[in-house]
Amino acid sequence: MCGISGFWGARDRGLLEAMTESLHHRGPDDVGYHESESASLGFRRLSIIDLEHGNQPMSMDAERLHLVYNGEVYNFRELRAELESAGHSFGTTCDAEVVLHAFAQWGVECFRRFNGMWACALLDQRDGDARLVLARDHFGIKPLFYARHGGRVLFGSEIKALLQDTTFPRRVDEQQMYEYLRYGLFDHNDATFFDGVRQVPAAAYAVVDARGIAETKYWTPALSEDGDPSPAAFRAVFERAVQRRLVADVPVGICLSGGLDSSSICTIMAQQLRDHVRDTESLGDRLKTFSAFFPGDPIDESAYVKTVLDKTGADSSVVEPTDQDFIRELEAWVWHMEEPMVSSAPFAMWMVMRLARRQVKVTLDGQAGDELLAGYDHYPYVYLRQLLRERRYAEFAREAWQSRDVVGPLVRRRLRDRRRRVQTAPLLRGDFIRAHRPPQDDLLQDFMTYSLPPLLRYEDRASMAHSLEARLPFLDQELVEHILRLPARAIIHHGWSRAVLRQALHGVLPRKVERRRKKIGFTTPEFRWYRRQRAVLQSLMRSPSFTRRPYWKGAAVAEAFRRACAGEMEESMFFWRAVNAEVWLRVFIDGATRALDAASFEGGFVRRGDAARGSTGDGICSWKRAARSGRVSPCVPRCSFPATTSPPRSSPAWSSWPATASLSRTAICSLSARNRWRSARDDLCRSPTCTHPVWRGCCRDWSRARAPVSGSAIRARCSWPSTRPARPASCWPPQHQRSPGPSDCAASSTAWRATA
Repeated sequence: MCGISGFWGARDRGLLEAMTESLHHRGPDDVGYHESESASLGFRRLSIIDLEHGNQPMSMDAERLHLVYNGEVYNFRELRAELESAGHSFGTTCDAEVVLHAFAQWGVECFRRFNGMWACALLDQRDGDARLVLARDHFGIKPLFYARHGGRVLFGSEIKALLQDTTFPRRVDEQQMYEYLRYGLFDHNDATFFDGVRQVPAAAYAVVDARGIAETKYWTPALSEDGDPSPAAFRAVFERAVQRRLVADVPVGICLSGGLDSSSICTIMAQQLRDHVRDTESLGDRLKTFSAFFPGDPIDESAYVKTVLDKTGADSSVVEPTDQDFIRELEAWVWHMEEPMVSSAPFAMWMVMRLARRQVKVTLDGQAGDELLAGYDHYPYVYLRQLLRERRYAEFAREAWQSRDVVGPLVRRRLRDRRRRVQTAPLLRGDFIRAHRPPQDDLLQDFMTYSLPPLLRYEDRASMAHSLEARLPFLDQELVEHILRLPARAIIHHGWSRAVLRQALHGVLPRKVERRRKKIGFTTPEFRWYRRQRAVLQSLMRSPSFTRRPYWKGAAVAEAFRRACAGEMEESMFFWRAVNAEVWLRVFIDGATRALDAASFEGGFVRRGDAARGSTGDGICSWKRAARSGRVSPCVPRCSFPATTSPPRSSPAWSSWPATASLSRTAICSLSARNRWRSARDDLCRSPTCTHPVWRGCCRDWSRARAPVSGSAIRARCSWPSTRPARPASCWPPQHQRSPGPSDCAASSTAWRATA
């Protein structure tokens, strides 16, 4: 897994290096460049296979054919054998060299032969007239963007590489923004939120030469019902898909949510490890799993995860994301995701990927299983409607009865929310609505252009932000083509979705997982988090920059959000879309920031805010000064209640507040008078490695720390003697690494004194 970048056009070493360096997180292990009069290529490597060799750009044919390549082609061994029989010789054992020789042998026809996740750029100067070929895998798992500007065609694995050209105009694609805000659509076409930036389509290649740019599709999925529906056939293909993704010269693990898809992969990996199947050496002596738990929350899947762990004997590492983590890291997350997201649920994946990177360099994940095998709760409902349209009434009656526990709650929820539904049109500006067209209906039904691409973006950016390669067995080319040929009864049968998967792994999966009905997956308690952090979100919605945007009516959005938090309106994801769009605009459009520095992890909204953010009004206090002081998390508004005020005894914060604490106005204030007081115990020392005899009493594992009461946190000081040793820098979370003085101690429960 790597990052690639470059451009078609005249040489510019400074630009090439800047573009490549912006992708450092995708490939911290090595860097390489190739320059010519026609095009320049840049490369950042994350070494996975053949660690000593395989550096790029790679060249052959007397330095006339050059490659930069991101991803993995899992059938590279078979292709290599075929190429060797055709007279090719190889100097490495990595798949990148196979890709280069395959293009030399078969040209653009080689792309349809690859089974994997990849994006590549090939500079072909063999025929006199140079051309640059940009290509992506069948499903668009690996990203590749390009843009025309200033006589060049810029390309890169991420858009931020293109933005290194300081003359490139940062403008919003208004149509994309409209479809996102109004309909919740994103990643549904080849355009992006950046005007002028496009992505190479999935299963396509683009040829850049002196004549311009020409895109060509090399594969199109085909649906039929003539495949083998037997569970045995499915299991054989599925096991091969998992095994292909174990090849690596670095440690491999799995992201385990407790759902059917990831649990299926986990159990097969464990079985293959026990059987000493080829390439399982990458798993070590014991399979490693990485999960996210939400103790006490309805979405917590820890019980299912523990069932899988008991079945497989795998090792488990767990992270417990909080709403404080979410707010603190929001800007960094948005910067890595690059475009607005329809949901904040992928933040759990972000946290899990960070956790995994501490132990492994490659993970397997269950993405795309739900999309291919009808795993989401609404699919049975859609299937029932299809049966009615086809007048298959007997089958409809049987399936409706057997899926009543899934479809019934969905229908009741839709009927209940109909009366409280948030209508987005009144919240958007009229001129913004009139200036744009609605999307085409078929986009909502298209697996390749609507459902899958957002998940692939989340997966790629969350993993590569932490220099981790994520592999997706359900998007194995052989497996997908097998599934697309299955009859409908193999997908949904007798009220069970993913029927063929459940049948194929019967006896392998824990029964509790095999028979589970409700889909959750790697997600977060989204609106519960928004409600807890409504002070921060309201301050954003009422900020001058938010209200000045040409897309929405700021005051109306803030009021609707207040009502939704109070239970008076539907918990619409429109509010998240507006917040996400605002943060994205501040990060990428307003500030024209070319890279994210360490300070922005602490800065949150403040660093990208507008000049008027320190003004007061409607309960929003000045927090710019607080951010500079370093005594309170800069993401959190400070309140102006009297210094002698303490939490009301009826407040939930009262029971968790230390008896010796003397509260001042640094206690966290909510914009809602009903929830002014919050716990102050989260932004404390959380290092699992601190062993200092003075400090260890207040140190906690920061990845598992929980505030007794949810809410934004202040930094507290203790009343221990000032002569005690300074706390080690390692006691601070990574984003706050420094050498604090003794007064920075997160005090023990027996000696608290909150300070202003």
